[in-house]
Amino acid sequence: MLVPIAQAETRIQAGLWEKIEKVTLDGKELPPRSQKICLKAGEANLERLVLVTADEAAARGCDRSISALGPELVKMSMSCPVSDGESAISAAMELKFTPTSFEGSGTVEIKARDGHGNKGTSRLSGKRLGDC
Repeated sequence: MLVPIAQAETRIQAGLWEKIEKVTLDGKELPPRSQKICLKAGEANLERLVLVTADEAAARGCDRSISALGPELVKMSMSCPVSDGESAISAAMELKFTPTSFEGSGTVEIKARDGHGNKGTSRLSGKRLGDC
């Protein structure tokens, strides 16, 4: 049974994090994307690194779901409708995490306003680099 988790259960250490995403869409591997993010103490949780913020999700009409699968394993999903400047997106992932790192994989589906779509997989990893 999946249980919605409280924010405290995905707590990670505040500081400078590097997130690396490797995506394969329709069989084509895209160049890896690396992003550095500074997390302050009040926002140091895994969802902040991996998903858009709750405010961004609400503004765009996205649904987010976060469920614990174990003490260091979480399942996250997000779906967003087509908007003026953005394609519709549906993503699901499972991540293993510690206070200073995470890794996992998932699926992604993107649908443009014109109905064209792409399906693929993603591999996510990240680690805390130090203080910001």
